[in-house]
Amino acid sequence: MNDKVKLIVVGVVSLLVGAAGGGYYGMMQVDEANQKLAAATQERDQAKQSADRLRKLSDDAVKKYSTDLGKLVVAATAAAPAAVPAAPAAGQAAATPPAADDGAKTLDSARAILAVRDGFRASLDGVRASMDSEMDAMATELGAAAPNAAKIKELLDSLKQNWPDKEKNIQAATQRLLVDLGLAQAPAAPKPAAAPAPAAAAPAPADTKK
Repeated sequence: MNDKVKLIVVGVVSLLVGAAGGGYYGMMQVDEANQKLAAATQERDQAKQSADRLRKLSDDAVKKYSTDLGKLVVAATAAAPAAVPAAPAAGQAAATPPAADDGAKTLDSARAILAVRDGFRASLDGVRASMDSEMDAMATELGAAAPNAAKIKELLDSLKQNWPDKEKNIQAATQRLLVDLGLAQAPAAPKPAAAPAPAAAAPAPADTKK
């Protein structure tokens, strides 16, 4: 094989090696792009799922009070007896009277409705009560025909002084309301304090007798 043929062979081999290397590099670039696309798609799907869960939680929270009460109301209404039929006209057969009213069951249904209502109202009243006192007094004073600016200033000063405790009360009442609505988890119960270690026994007196 002469030098010219060798040169041609070397050139062809170099082209093949270069093409293979370029193809491998291109495949690596494509794989990297596919991985980035898959990661972006996964993040988008997770974000959509989180948004859907949050939307469902919000929708359920909006309907919770009315839904829970509605179930009890409908169940109590369904169990209630029918109205007593009117007296039959002359010549007509008397209608069959309804079954006797189960008074105890009716009372239990009413008590269940009021218990749920009171539980819901307690959460709402807790938020309202945490914003009473000075604020109610200011509202009363501002509603007067001639509000007393000095009294308003005293109330504002009192509100400012008591605000750290009031802020904690508002946050605690809001937390209870969110837990009731299913939008938050109840805080963990505080761990009981560790019992103090027993005191060491006093040493026995030394024997002075010899």
